[in-house]
Amino acid sequence: MKLIRRFLLLQLIFLLFETISCREELLGYDQAINPIWERNFNVGLTGGIQPIVHDNIVLFASLLEKSQDLSVNEKLIALDKESGDLIWEWNDHFRPEYQHFSSNAASLKPISNDKLAFTFGGRNFCVNLNTGGTVWKNMNDNSTSRDDLVNLGEMLFRTDIVDGENTDRLMEADFNTGIWKPVYEVNGGDSIRQGLQVPAFYFESDGDTIMIFSNTLWDHTTNKIIPRLISYNKTRDSTYYDIQLDDEPDLWSAVDWIPIIKDDMVFLSVDDHMHCRNVKTGELIWKRNLKMNLLSSNFIIEGDRLFTNTEEPRLWCLDTETGHVLWDIPSFGFASLLNYYDHKIIYSGWGLLRIVDADSGAVLAEIKAPSSYKNSDHDFSSRCTVDPETGNIYVTSWTTAYCYPPYEAK
Repeated sequence: MKLIRRFLLLQLIFLLFETISCREELLGYDQAINPIWERNFNVGLTGGIQPIVHDNIVLFASLLEKSQDLSVNEKLIALDKESGDLIWEWNDHFRPEYQHFSSNAASLKPISNDKLAFTFGGRNFCVNLNTGGTVWKNMNDNSTSRDDLVNLGEMLFRTDIVDGENTDRLMEADFNTGIWKPVYEVNGGDSIRQGLQVPAFYFESDGDTIMIFSNTLWDHTTNKIIPRLISYNKTRDSTYYDIQLDDEPDLWSAVDWIPIIKDDMVFLSVDDHMHCRNVKTGELIWKRNLKMNLLSSNFIIEGDRLFTNTEEPRLWCLDTETGHVLWDIPSFGFASLLNYYDHKIIYSGWGLLRIVDADSGAVLAEIKAPSSYKNSDHDFSSRCTVDPETGNIYVTSWTTAYCYPPYEAK
């Protein structure tokens, strides 16, 4: 009996080794890093969100079923972030067809107390991340929303374009109820790229809540777009400043990302320039010409460095104090959001997953989707998120969700 058990154990070890060896010999599985797990959604399209990591799950989106015209709704899919096993699915839309998450993969979806909020096309949702159940959902009256939501604790904020009027409104709601009310109203733009953006926040020494946000106006008489930066004391309902950001505005002078506040500085992109301004006064500290805007990607700040990916395409690293270029390298246009982990910048675009040394700008690895070796159309999309706890990388191709380990030089 002992001999039989030993023989069976050896056979099991042999089969496991053979399986691993065979996989390493498959095309796409002999790269700088290889997947920990993968999950094929078998619908031909992974949806329009960046993967979202929360506690033990990672969220993806895909169509409910295969569709030639994309009329089928999309669903949220929660997988165990370590194993890829299915935890729950969500598809509680208002309509039975053509309900897709924002095509802007950079749209912000805040989380608070195990609840995820998101909006698209004037439809607002809140989902319980433990169960996949709907906490609340509602539709806007006489307005449509831009794709971004932000939160300050349990308060949510979105921006609305009022139908039939050249008016933008900043709206707020309690994360638990989804009951919306207006906070601020301005003349706005008339497209998704123009108009009021959701705010960044800071607190004054007396505890007052200050909101910093941009508003991009279109001057119909000159065909110029005029970007502005607003500082608003929400506690006292008082505007500190409302300043024009571009001295020589033109047709493209929009603000393409929400501000980031660090110490007494506020950073924002205005068309093809990165601005650093005094957050208290709005006065310009420095600005840097990046030669192109950042429509799809974003910028992030780590320590005294700012990283951004432009549509030229180019990846930049700037000194936050001076705006000096520390390094810049060719990159991908229409890429995913940038991720920072362990002195590395990780993102995807142009079909590749890319890992860059954040200190030097050296490209450490460019990885192709294993699914693309079977079908050249099934390469990586511009959807990439890094788990800040483990460094695991979550990325999608046209068909498949992947989890990769952190990159380590061999």
